[in-house]
Amino acid sequence: MAASPGQAQLLDSLALFSQERPRFIVKLDTRGSFISNSNVRLMGVKVGLEHAGRFQYGLGYTFLASPVEQPRTVNDQAAVPVRLHLDYVTPYVEYAFYQRGHWEVRIPVQLGFGGGSLVYEDDQGRKNKLKSAVLFLYEPSMTVQYRFLRYFGISAGWGFRLVLSNARLDEQLSAPIYIFGLKVFFGEVWTDLHR
Repeated sequence: MAASPGQAQLLDSLALFSQERPRFIVKLDTRGSFISNSNVRLMGVKVGLEHAGRFQYGLGYTFLASPVEQPRTVNDQAAVPVRLHLDYVTPYVEYAFYQRGHWEVRIPVQLGFGGGSLVYEDDQGRKNKLKSAVLFLYEPSMTVQYRFLRYFGISAGWGFRLVLSNARLDEQLSAPIYIFGLKVFFGEVWTDLHR
């Protein structure tokens, strides 16, 4: 099966960018999404390498930062608050396919491997797992960034989180994701301070 001209051009571009000397990057990652009927925030950190300011890859860690809690019957007792916990490791790649002036458009794609659980406290205040599951996630998205004042950028994006699990957690985990953020270009700040 032959690659289309667009695919061949993308692969050629990535091969060309990957020949450039990489620079180490660390970034905080925050994204909004939905779980069942709740608006939630996912937080994380990513470390990786970036080539030519266009092609990134690395590894991250993401966790559910918002409380998602529902009353549930546990051990034939009255309903108790049960909280959802999620965390996962995220290998990722990111490609800036458009850069003009102050504007940039990127396609970040990340996979996730981790776990989820439903946790409650018993009468003695001890945490117990009602259910747990192994999770596999796929999160493609697109972000648009506008850079201003040399050191700052604002960005917005959208995408989708697809979750596969080996057990049901009684929550709808697959959902749209949205991204809004302020970016500070610490590399340029560091370079300018040490000239």
